[in-house]
Amino acid sequence: MRFLAIILYTLRESLAKKTFLAFFIVVTLTHLLFIFALNVDIVAGGQAMVQLFGNDVEHEIDFAKLRQIIIGIESGLAIAMYGGGIFLSIFATASLVPNMLEKGSVDLMLSRPYARWQLLLGRYLGGLSIVTINVIYLIGGAWLILSVKTGFWHTPFLLSGVLIILVFGVLFAIMTFVGVTARNSGVSIIAAYLVIFFSPLLLARDKIYALLSQKIYQWLLDGIYYLTPRTTELGNMTRALVAGEPIASWMPLLQSLAVGAAFLMGAMYIFQKKDF
Repeated sequence: MRFLAIILYTLRESLAKKTFLAFFIVVTLTHLLFIFALNVDIVAGGQAMVQLFGNDVEHEIDFAKLRQIIIGIESGLAIAMYGGGIFLSIFATASLVPNMLEKGSVDLMLSRPYARWQLLLGRYLGGLSIVTINVIYLIGGAWLILSVKTGFWHTPFLLSGVLIILVFGVLFAIMTFVGVTARNSGVSIIAAYLVIFFSPLLLARDKIYALLSQKIYQWLLDGIYYLTPRTTELGNMTRALVAGEPIASWMPLLQSLAVGAAFLMGAMYIFQKKDF
């Protein structure tokens, strides 16, 4: 019940600051765009015409081909929503922890009969809840629009929403750690985007080895790779899940979740010891 009270307080704060509403409006506009961008006309028998943004995708195709086209569209959407959803989520939640630690706000929070780790974990779960609600609306709405328009209900598309939430949860754990230590929302945003920016470079680190003069720098790159979330690989996994392709390994997800858990526990430890 204590966690629930903190989560609800965080949701109310987000609504009061219009953060939740702004996210909702952006997602709604995305849905409206897609409603008018995609047009599927059943021609006759087992044929259909598909247009996307006014351009013919295929002309008079059979439903077997239509299925592959829709899966392709959903795979592309999954990647776009993976990047866009995380981008919006970072901005929507970056200030939650730093704002809680401002003078006056933190005094009020600490005066309540909660342990400090409960306050911070509840705040984290509140931010995650905000994003979860919006991602469900984003992915669920897009899936419903596609399914109704085409008559093809491809449920693996919904799994992309699960991965988006998990990846954001990991990044938000890092933002929470930075928020507790730096107490600045701008620094939290920078930290999250640095992880995303360097992820593809670390994935291709074997191509960088030739430019390094000493072996120790290779070990350093490997260490950073294994101690940071693998957002690029998780984006590729999101597309593969929707496309029905096999996943070679779930290790990037497990390693990323472990990194997120470590940062969150570190944030709670520092918050517990911090003097306000």
